Amino acid sequence: MVPWSSWAIDQDDSNPPTVDPARFRSPGEAYAGHWQAFPAPWPSLEDQVLAGEVRRTVGAAVAELPTRQRIVITLRDVEGYTAEEVCEILEITPANQRVLLHRARAAVRGTLEVYFAGPGEDPAERSEEVA
Repeated sequence: MVPWSSWAIDQDDSNPPTVDPARFRSPGEAYAGHWQAFPAPWPSLEDQVLAGEVRRTVGAAVAELPTRQRIVITLRDVEGYTAEEVCEILEITPANQRVLLHRARAAVRGTLEVYFAGPGEDPAERSEEVA
């Protein structure tokens, strides 16, 4: 038999601690040896799946838009271009850019309202409750 203590590993530079000791409370503090702070919560698998479904729903809604609306919403909300830059790129007026963006966002919002509506729920009734 070999005692467990004979398997101990020396704490030298070649074998640093697994967790940085600074992440624990020092001996003079209350709860010495306990974690300094709670770890950040991990996203749940359900949250990740739902986020993926929402991204696919938004992507499908954007893909179904008329070409000019799809281009404007992509440039503004995905690529982050300013309204002025979009007007310059597409050679359109600021008013036209606003109309195209508004219609595109409204269409995507409508698709999301249907997606998030409960079974048998009418999204129009939901917006009336909010008003």
